[in-house]
Amino acid sequence: MENAIDQLSDDLFLQNSPDDLIESIADDAYLQPLELHPDKGVSHTPIEVTNILIGVSPVPINGFRYAIEVPYTGASGLFNHQPETCELDTPTAQLNSYSLRGSIIISRIATAEVTPDQLKEAFDGELAKVRKYIGFQGLQIDPFNASLKDEAARIVHGRRDRLLNARHIAASLGYPLHRRAGAPVTYISPLVRRKILKVTTTLTGTYQPEPTIDEAEYQNILRIIENMSFVMERNPRVFSTAPEETIRDHYLVQLNGQYEGSATGETFNGSGHTDILVRDGSANVFIAECKIWHGQKQFTEAIDQLLGYVTCRDTKTALIIFSRNVDTTAVVETAKATAEGHTSYKRDAKMESATRMRAIFWAA
Repeated sequence: MENAIDQLSDDLFLQNSPDDLIESIADDAYLQPLELHPDKGVSHTPIEVTNILIGVSPVPINGFRYAIEVPYTGASGLFNHQPETCELDTPTAQLNSYSLRGSIIISRIATAEVTPDQLKEAFDGELAKVRKYIGFQGLQIDPFNASLKDEAARIVHGRRDRLLNARHIAASLGYPLHRRAGAPVTYISPLVRRKILKVTTTLTGTYQPEPTIDEAEYQNILRIIENMSFVMERNPRVFSTAPEETIRDHYLVQLNGQYEGSATGETFNGSGHTDILVRDGSANVFIAECKIWHGQKQFTEAIDQLLGYVTCRDTKTALIIFSRNVDTTAVVETAKATAEGHTSYKRDAKMESATRMRAIFWAA
């Protein structure tokens, strides 16, 4: 994981979302445990053998070689590694490896007098030993895989903090930073800004990271919107027939009442017009679109519309849905399923309240 992160250039590393980097390198480092699939196993045609010595017996025998082939999934190299916990009676099999899938072949030589039950018992016993060793490996593999996300976060945030600190120091020297030709022009800075529309930093140099709102501020904006929605629910006669623009203006009043600057309606951004736009100078830090619920198709189109507004700098957005349906639960469930099935859906769909869902989407 450290090598994967170190191979990225400084600018490319900073341009990527830390969460995306953490997820990517943790997934790549995941060690897939072995799992047998005996329900898909097959029996090979017996092969006649003569004068074969079995075990420590000095007398060769004539008989047949029986074999079963059982598929598996997981990292095939684990078949060649002995876990810390083990037994003297180790399993034996032939490995047909295809990286993360393949099969093992277990064979037994028996005389013609062997019964089917005896042969089945021998194969079942060998498979049981293989499964037991897979269980022994899990005692080490499971904690290892569980630690990957935390270790990936340590690596990513460690390098990010080092790079940003170094750039802040360089910027504070009073000389303009030399920009390499072709370097990305933006990245999201993790600096905390409590006043969204009046950004201040402790830097004295010319280095200025792209402004963004941190998670706590984003949540506060969502709470303002949610509280205004509760007001509308308690006063249905006032808002039930109001057009979208009128309802939108009530949100703008609340936002402007708590944040410095101006949140304006129908402000051009990206590839269209959005209902609510919070700006910091020339940069957008929050974009929201207001829609009345008309079903799954229109909700998908609303997501497309919102994603069409955003640029590479816009990472905090909201889609505010006004539902006049009696069955609110059904609307929420449909909206969640629609969002998760959207072509731009990425991950982390979760309900932050009874009527508020959070998710991460790709934006072109």
